[in-house]
Parts: sequence; C-alpha cells; structure tokens
Amino acid sequence: MGFFSSIGTKIGDGFNSLGQKANRTVKKGVKAVSENAGKIADVAGTVKDVADTVASVSGAVGSGAAFLAGGAAAIGAEPIAAGLLGVAAAGKGVEGLAGGVSAVAGKVETVARTADTAAKTVKAGLSAKKHGEAGIDAMRRGDFAGAMTEGKSAIADAKTAEAGAKSVKKQIERKKKTK
Repeated sequence: MGFFSSIGTKIGDGFNSLGQKANRTVKKGVKAVSENAGKIADVAGTVKDVADTVASVSGAVGSGAAFLAGGAAAIGAEPIAAGLLGVAAAGKGVEGLAGGVSAVAGKVETVARTADTAAKTVKAGLSAKKHGEAGIDAMRRGDFAGAMTEGKSAIADAKTAEAGAKSVKKQIERKKKTK
C-alpha cells in the first residue's frame, strides 16, 4: 500500500468515525427533546404567562406615572414630574421587553407542543405495529382470542396515531399560514 493510499484510508476512517459519533449524538438529542417536549411546553407556557403579567403591570405603572407626571407639572412641581416621567418611561420599556419575552415563549411553547404531539404519535404507531405483529404470532399459534385482543389494541393505537398525525398536520399548516 502506497503512502497516499494509507493516508487516504486513515483520513476516511477518521471522517467515518466522526460521522458515526455525530449520528449517535443527534439521535440522543432528538430522543431527549421528544421525551421532554411536554415539559418544555409547560415551562414555556408558564414563562409566557409570567411575562404577560409583567407586561400588564409595567404598562399600568407606566401609564399611572405618566398621568401623575401631568398632574405634578400642572401644579408646578416640575422636578417631581420629571421623576415620574422617568418612571413612566421605565415602565413602558419593561412592558415592551416583557412583551418580547412573551412572544418568544409563546413560539417555544407552540413548537414544543407540536414536538410532543409528534412524539406521542410515533409511540402510538410503534405500539400499533407491535400489537399487530403479536396478533399475527397469536394467530400462527392458533390463539384466536389472543389475536383478537392484540388486533383490537393495534386498531386503538392506530387510531391514536392517526389523530396525532392529523393534529401535527394542522399545527404545521397553521404555522405556515402565519408566515
């Protein structure tokens, strides 16, 4: 084997090894996200609710401070009016920031809910396949009652998978329309 051939083989083996490691890492990441998508969606929903509340309170504080600043200026208390205008500006700034956080958290929640539904759909589909195979095996053994039970389970799981697939499709279509 020549010098360049052995170098080419070593480089090729190295890239192949890196590709396999990347593939395993991606699979683990997808599994972790799919297993925890519901929890992620719940947390994002909570963050969105908190951010909405902060935005609402900050907006009210900003509006109230602006109103009071107008009153203070009308009675000749300009230094107090200036301080209240600063509070009003800060309140409105916090309101805008919290509104942005709410929007991002809402998008994370939507994506996580879609991922959660997709993961549950895949699990139902795999379960339907497993029950179908078990039903066929039961029929081969002559256990027709067991085959019927497995068949019913397979049908129920297939219906669950179908409903999940329709839900994911609707969520994706809804997302496409908003773009």
